[in-house]
Amino acid sequence: MTIDFDTYKLTESNYTPQGTTKSKIVIGSTYSTGMSHYNGWVNRLNGNYTKTAMFTVSINGTVYQHFSPLFFSDLMLEQELNEKCITILLENEGWLVKDLTNENRYINYVGHIYNRKDSVIKKRWRGQTYWAPFTKKQITSTVELIVELCKNFDIQMEVVSHNTNFDNAYDFNGILYRSNFEQHYTDISPAWDCRGFKDKLDKK
Repeated sequence: MTIDFDTYKLTESNYTPQGTTKSKIVIGSTYSTGMSHYNGWVNRLNGNYTKTAMFTVSINGTVYQHFSPLFFSDLMLEQELNEKCITILLENEGWLVKDLTNENRYINYVGHIYNRKDSVIKKRWRGQTYWAPFTKKQITSTVELIVELCKNFDIQMEVVSHNTNFDNAYDFNGILYRSNFEQHYTDISPAWDCRGFKDKLDKK
């Protein structure tokens, strides 16, 4: 598969350049579009922000590598977990709310209007009701990326089939979502077909 290693590359001030053994791949969301999450990373804390991810899969399916998956950052809550994880963010606006001035319009959590043509997903979950959709190109690219990472890092290609938290998430070796670890995480959202994604990986 094709990975862009250069366009959104991070410096060593945004991650820990220390090699560790990986046993998990954790998937989350950017809660923004236009790769603006990357701009946030490089501009926060005078360029020393470390809650970053190794990969982003854009809405159009492009895969960007921000730093080597040999290393680690502080995206998750515990250092031991961060050291074991390869992290992937899917570009997505996350949860949305209806615009009070226009019932056919939605806005994201920072007040930006949702302007994609893809239909909003309606499902009550973790205090929210409306969710930005993911794209078929994202799904395809994420499957390809995970297959390659599991092969290169000898990670079990076992994927959790749901997005809710469970007690054994920290001990599970394979592919998980951020929302599997803590109840306050809303990524991955109900807009992602967890079971369908598992089926695609199981076929690999």
